[in-house]
Amino acid sequence: MTNTLDYQTMTHNAMMSIVRDALESVAQDGLPGEHHFYITFAPQHPSVGMPDDLRARQGDEMTIVLQHQFENLIISDLGFQVDLAFDGIEQTLRIPFTTVLAFFDPSVEFGLRFPANQEQMLDEAPSAPSASAGSSAAESASEDEAPDTPEAEAPKTGEVVNLDTFRDK
Repeated sequence: MTNTLDYQTMTHNAMMSIVRDALESVAQDGLPGEHHFYITFAPQHPSVGMPDDLRARQGDEMTIVLQHQFENLIISDLGFQVDLAFDGIEQTLRIPFTTVLAFFDPSVEFGLRFPANQEQMLDEAPSAPSASAGSSAAESASEDEAPDTPEAEAPKTGEVVNLDTFRDK
């Protein structure tokens, strides 16, 4: 047993359950009203399932848009799977929740960032240089639903602050 409660992990898990619940709702009932999601994840992570040619065109982050043109959204405890069209070809993506870096629903201006996932992936990253950095959201989503800059639009809610930095020593 530890001497302290791990609020950072509890908060991270609670925030990720919001993403999971939102995706489960959409998988069952479809997107209500004007809701749509920008989901940013780490495509280079080995646990992400995607075609190699698509992965090769991505940097360290990739943003997908779930709005009008997606199919077969399947949610599990560990992640989700969805079919999206890239360059007119339907592709299946398998995205573990541990690789999700951000979730944003611009219809209600709700967003979450997952810096713990980013830090964990940096710790696991191989020492070899990665592909060019940056999001290729416009290339990965269809033209009519490509976000301009979802990371810039997403509010910085959900970031966990370590209170130890404010404590007297």
